[in-house]
Amino acid sequence: MNLKLLTFSKISFAIVFVISLGFAGHLVGDNITQTIIGKSFGKQVMSTSTVGKSSQLQKLLNEIIVEQQIPGGVMYISTPKGSWLGVSGVSDLSTKTRMKPTDGFSIASMSKTFMAVVVLKLVEQGKIELDRAIATYLPRDISPHIINSDKITVRQLLNHTSGIAEYLETKEFIEATAKRSRSQPWTAREAIQYMYQEEPRANPGEKFIYTDGNYILLELIVENITKGTLAQAIRNQILKPLGLKHTFTELREPTIGEVATGYGDRNKDGKLDSYAEVNDGNGLGDGGLVSTAEDLAKFAKALFVKKTLLSSKMMKEMLKFKDNGEGYSYGLGVERFSSPLAKAIGHSGIAYGFTTLLAYLPNQNTTIIVLLNNQNVDIKSVAKTGLEVVENH
Repeated sequence: MNLKLLTFSKISFAIVFVISLGFAGHLVGDNITQTIIGKSFGKQVMSTSTVGKSSQLQKLLNEIIVEQQIPGGVMYISTPKGSWLGVSGVSDLSTKTRMKPTDGFSIASMSKTFMAVVVLKLVEQGKIELDRAIATYLPRDISPHIINSDKITVRQLLNHTSGIAEYLETKEFIEATAKRSRSQPWTAREAIQYMYQEEPRANPGEKFIYTDGNYILLELIVENITKGTLAQAIRNQILKPLGLKHTFTELREPTIGEVATGYGDRNKDGKLDSYAEVNDGNGLGDGGLVSTAEDLAKFAKALFVKKTLLSSKMMKEMLKFKDNGEGYSYGLGVERFSSPLAKAIGHSGIAYGFTTLLAYLPNQNTTIIVLLNNQNVDIKSVAKTGLEVVENH
């Protein structure tokens, strides 16, 4: 769940291609052609393709999968001219099951945008004030253990300016996850205890420091106010109203549909290892959702395009960005990426063997979603190279 700018390389090129050629969108559905495009580290890479210009977009996705040694992936692009959905590779290396457009992916930190929507809806309902201290809303037995809980505001948790310590990086949490079975889901109360003895990283409001612990505290706040689980709040406030039937909270709710297996170089030996049995915080408020490209596209459309998910006042709050001084900024559960096309907004994620991206480009009214089941892709270098290609295109 560490914050990383996800690859806009050939993906960004795909956006340019769609816009510049006036792409007359085709949504890949059940009638797809399967083609073997090559072999990568001992497995067959499968692709789907359609006729016309969309086949060139498919070729881009196929090349990304092979060149980056990614088991499989899904890419969705929507422009004013139409939309396109492509898949390539496999969802599971052991079974070599072909990736499908309907396969679910752990979206990791992209889940933070869903959390922010839930919190902002509670603000709309008068149950939370953005600029009030979190001690007001945290359970009484937890608040005294959080340094500066009487000064940190809800807004500062949402935009990562609280300065709190990180639970994920403590030696104790890392050791605990190595022994933690997926049959024992982590709770927010358990996870947050790993930062109790840690010194804050900064004073509240002093600077932007991306910290997953912020969203664990938000999970505790949401559950304390709603008297239910965060999974229930997300389902009631977002999933049901938008009809997102293939999105669920991992390890908290029943699995829906088929879910891809995540991979990464866990043993640092250059080989891909499955994360299928790993439980390093799956299902928590900082990155607990599993979703599909289609559901994420509906979510992005409601939030950023139609703007029906939040009130105009809350949307303005969400899109108040804090710049980290490196050409990147963060709002309330939303990233703003640097791009030669426009200032894209959305969120990225990397955890549990997955790398994910949802980005909306307001100036082009274009949405792109990328879901990959390899978390060890060198995202920053690929993104930089890709942006240079786009600039020179």
